[in-house]
Amino acid sequence: MAVSIADPDDTSRYFSVRGRVTSTTADGAAESIEQLAQKYTGHPYASYGGPGQTRLLLTITVDSVIHSPMH
Repeated sequence: MAVSIADPDDTSRYFSVRGRVTSTTADGAAESIEQLAQKYTGHPYASYGGPGQTRLLLTITVDSVIHSPMH
């Protein structure tokens, strides 16, 4: 599993985390996406994939972190 986050103003600046998924659960996942939507958009989650989705929370054990620029 890898997650990368880039600076939208300068895509040469980024963090990338690589690791292994060590647990998966649906418990609390719907509430989590709702909290994130409220935090970042100020609105309820838009359910882009349509109703009836199953959300999952993944726990990732990090093996490595890469970032640029290297400071």
